[in-house]
Amino acid sequence: MMAKLIDFKCQYADFRGVTPEYAASLGLKLPDLYLNAEDMVKLALKIKEDNNSSFCKLPLDTCVQAENLGGKIKYDDSPLGPRKDIDILNDTEEVLNLPAIDPSKGRMAELLKACQMLIEQGETVALEIRGIFDMLNSLMDIQKVFMTCAMKQDVMKKVCDRIRSDVVTYFLAAEKIGCNLFFYSDSSGGVNIIGPRFGKKMVEWFTYPLMKELSEVLSEKTIVHMCPKVSFMLVGSGKAKWKAEEIPEETDYLSAYKNNPNVRFTGQRCNKELNQTTKNKIYHLIIE
Repeated sequence: MMAKLIDFKCQYADFRGVTPEYAASLGLKLPDLYLNAEDMVKLALKIKEDNNSSFCKLPLDTCVQAENLGGKIKYDDSPLGPRKDIDILNDTEEVLNLPAIDPSKGRMAELLKACQMLIEQGETVALEIRGIFDMLNSLMDIQKVFMTCAMKQDVMKKVCDRIRSDVVTYFLAAEKIGCNLFFYSDSSGGVNIIGPRFGKKMVEWFTYPLMKELSEVLSEKTIVHMCPKVSFMLVGSGKAKWKAEEIPEETDYLSAYKNNPNVRFTGQRCNKELNQTTKNKIYHLIIE
């Protein structure tokens, strides 16, 4: 039986950012709280408390990686949070001329500093890392990327290799400062947006090589939790398979993942549901 792509239907609005009133209640200001580590720490701890969560998640926006590559980001007091201001690229191939990602500079450096500060306080930190379409969407008109996928596949493959290198660099820099839990998502690249034909190609050109490389370079103790839109595409393309693990007692999903040494890649459910209780088994991904 041939593998089939299934679009995981998101149950949650991808809301980013905070209101000026919420920031003021913490003694913080917009947009400053997105720009320095100390403010990020205060915000992450408060959001964790408000959500009765077992982990702190950073960042609140999708633009950090693209910004590090030179993207122009708009900062204001809008609850939409940081977002693309203007396109800096006119053609997908121009990605190949961008400087390599540098986690020691700019807001990315402050973000990693915030993660390290939280980890040193004993917090579990989930760093959300974005995939190729979310990155390119903050650099250029995403429709031009779709055109490149269709008409210049050789160029798209080179761009995929380039962006994959940047993403791996970011993962490794975060792991180096103590982060061992990652949320990986690519909301602009779901099957519902790019379709099954290009969905399978992008799994072949980008997502599968990325996850395969991460399985080799990251610590065996590090967990990469994928948005189900990503994990279902991997499985549907025949590049990964689900494996069940029995658990000894009822616990939340994240604890079950962390307590099982066999679990490295997950994507059974949305990261917003990881505090829910699982009864007798969990599923994780084996990258083929």
